[in-house]
Amino acid sequence: MAELTEFGTQPTPLGLTVGFFKRFVDIHGGRDAFEGLTTVDVCTRFLMPYTAATKLSLVEHVHQQPDGHLYAKPATWFVSHAWSYLYLDVVDALDDFFQENDMDDSVAVWFCTFCNNQHEIVNKTYNFDHWFGIFRSSLRSVGNVVMVMSPWNNPTTLTRTWCVFEVYTSIVENARFEIAMGRSQKEAFLQDIQDERAFTPMLSTIQSEKSQTTIPSDRDNIFKLIHDEDGFSKLDRMVFDAIEKWMLRTVDKQINRAICKGEKASWLYTKARFAATKGQFKEAAAASQECYDIYRRDIGGKHHGVWKAQSQLALIRMYQGCPFEEVESTCLESLDHQIKLLTKDHEDTMVTMHNLGHCYGYHRKADLALPVLKECFELRRRHFGEEHLWTRNTMVLISGCLRLQNELEEALEWGLRCFNAETRVFGPDHPETFRTRFEVGLVYLALGDCVRAEEHFQATCQASQRMYGTSHPHTLMMKSSLGDIYRLQGKYSKAEDTFLGCLREDSAYDRIKQYCWRKLALLYLGTQEYDRAKACVTRAFTLLGSQGWTTEKLESYTALFTLKVQNGEFNSLDEIDAFEKVLEDANWTQDVWKSSACHHCHREICGKLYACSACPPLSLYYCRACVDLKKHDAFCKHSINLLKGHQPPMRYLQEERLKTLAERSDWSDYACRHRAYKAYCVENNVPLHERLPKESFMADRADVKATNCCPFSFQRLLSLVFRK
Repeated sequence: MAELTEFGTQPTPLGLTVGFFKRFVDIHGGRDAFEGLTTVDVCTRFLMPYTAATKLSLVEHVHQQPDGHLYAKPATWFVSHAWSYLYLDVVDALDDFFQENDMDDSVAVWFCTFCNNQHEIVNKTYNFDHWFGIFRSSLRSVGNVVMVMSPWNNPTTLTRTWCVFEVYTSIVENARFEIAMGRSQKEAFLQDIQDERAFTPMLSTIQSEKSQTTIPSDRDNIFKLIHDEDGFSKLDRMVFDAIEKWMLRTVDKQINRAICKGEKASWLYTKARFAATKGQFKEAAAASQECYDIYRRDIGGKHHGVWKAQSQLALIRMYQGCPFEEVESTCLESLDHQIKLLTKDHEDTMVTMHNLGHCYGYHRKADLALPVLKECFELRRRHFGEEHLWTRNTMVLISGCLRLQNELEEALEWGLRCFNAETRVFGPDHPETFRTRFEVGLVYLALGDCVRAEEHFQATCQASQRMYGTSHPHTLMMKSSLGDIYRLQGKYSKAEDTFLGCLREDSAYDRIKQYCWRKLALLYLGTQEYDRAKACVTRAFTLLGSQGWTTEKLESYTALFTLKVQNGEFNSLDEIDAFEKVLEDANWTQDVWKSSACHHCHREICGKLYACSACPPLSLYYCRACVDLKKHDAFCKHSINLLKGHQPPMRYLQEERLKTLAERSDWSDYACRHRAYKAYCVENNVPLHERLPKESFMADRADVKATNCCPFSFQRLLSLVFRK
């Protein structure tokens, strides 16, 4: 039975009020009689006998009673639940949910057990279209869905495909979607959430695509509908979003209800950690700062909680772009006090040690990071075991730092060791497994194995989008790395779309943005769109201006140098002097390509950098030693004749300056500059055959003056001299 809406066009199904759910319990003996009974049990033991006289659904049966109008009303909420749930848990969850949302017992809900005729169902099997029509039309007209979830971190509802269908329909119909939990689940959540390992496993256990139905064909039909629309990723993401909002509301209530300062600080610490996991660093910093202030001001500066909170706050601020020196000093101060108060063997001390190593690695200071991280790893392995989440988190950081040092084989060993342990213990769908897999992909990228790197990045991007959403920093970081894989393989259109997609996200923090702008500059250099490349380099440097990211600046200088070479900007002595000053300020005065490693030996390239002109531009680089040994053949199948050598920036600038001075016949300055150039070549062991000879200019100096009326001869001489 249904009633017309205000406009008389869309039938609104009748529902039963939450007050009747409670009355139904009272009618049949009170809560003691329902203790331990599932919805299935209640249907069989109480509902069927209660409606036996009319053979109607419960809502229709009640509607016919003299006081039925008090309980049977147009439904304003659609309840999604599993029949295996305890009935009292469902009632309590709905009662709490509506109270939290300022609604009383008079709100009417569409509850399939009460609103479908159970007498007809028990004696007849209906096809998929029948149930599809009932559920979708009811949900469409009601417009609000509340899903009862138990247990909180792996709800049974999402293991049943019909419940998944209800979530799907709420997406298609643009309905409001909320969750409700029973009191026992709230208590379990409040206990679990204080452990940082509680939230992320939930993201892997909830997977609607793994749901089941009693009738296999129903599952096939529902899955086809979902695949044809938005897919399971969006469905899961909506569920996660609802759960996360509920979790935050629940934690906020605990903060407000805290009976002492210590309890409030503890819940603020939990909130900060939860918000940071979601990539909400502003909210995380606010909660962490308040936590720190309570410990410092109200509890006492000598309490160990001060340093635990300070360590957390330092790491959050690091992600917000706080200067390296400030984060480092804060972590060191916290660590020093924790060692004195708690010893190195305390888990809080190990967390700060991990945070300090993370800070060093984040700022590409791998030489400082590795000793700290390896000590932290040994402590955590001894106390918790190698398969513990904290131990594995440190292992991933060690792999990343080894990668930064181009110790790629060792980095891969650490990464795979951690990845295999996580896959074995937690399965392939755990969030931490995907973060480790991402690090393994980065190592493969550094090794020049684009195929394996792309495979890992594709998997991690899909998983991160499902678990965290498209705008989460984890997702954007993984997508931007996938974009670089596309660039390196010459898939420029896909790379451009990926980078620009990341930049369109408001949540992308500066580190991701500068990475995308820098990689876009390299992409446009490869496609010879130099104006666009220049604009991207400028954007990257703007973001780098306030940061102490030395390595990123060097990588951006490489892009800028290449761009200026292509545009012929180093024909000007002023441009040469200006860029030489930039290199000197960056401590790039040697005959090397900083931040450019050979794809075979993985060492920083000293001397000329060799690249194949037939491969995607700015992708694969080799050093002279590996080229001589034909090691590049493992990556490039083109002729060795297509390999071209490029002087390091500092050598190139000096030679361009000498060339310009010779063209201007400024022999006095030329002689002075050539002495400096010669000293540079000696100091950096530049091969003799690569050095620019002075004698050819000086020997022909008189001839040049004598034939000043014949500039063609002079230009030809210069072209011969500078052919190399």
